[in-house]
Amino acid sequence: MTIDTASELRPAAARLREAARKATPGPWTAEHPSWAGENAVLSTALNGHAVAVCGEETKGADHPASADAAWIALASPLLAEPLAALLEHFAAKYERLTEVFGDPPSGPAHRLAAGKPELSVDFALAVARIINGRQP
Repeated sequence: MTIDTASELRPAAARLREAARKATPGPWTAEHPSWAGENAVLSTALNGHAVAVCGEETKGADHPASADAAWIALASPLLAEPLAALLEHFAAKYERLTEVFGDPPSGPAHRLAAGKPELSVDFALAVARIINGRQP
């Protein structure tokens, strides 16, 4: 890889934390009626403050705007810290294994045959790259 794995994971963790710090506090919900409409995402921490209103004013859980609202509610700021900690965990583990064994711990199966540990960071890198504005 041209970019060090840890240097992709840590900025993504920091970006998550910063965005969550600036966002309306969670938890968020899209499952309650609201003054803001049928497809509103609300902060339950702020007594129903509208975080987002998705699509046109329509009723029904099968409408795409309802699915968008449910997705946005799922990605509330409460998700940021555990996800950031997971990315940093992978970064630290990757650095430590590289330090001990001298080569990147993610790679071909010959690492296992040689008795060296392998750490698959592909999924963590995909998440980090999306957060960092790159393709996974």
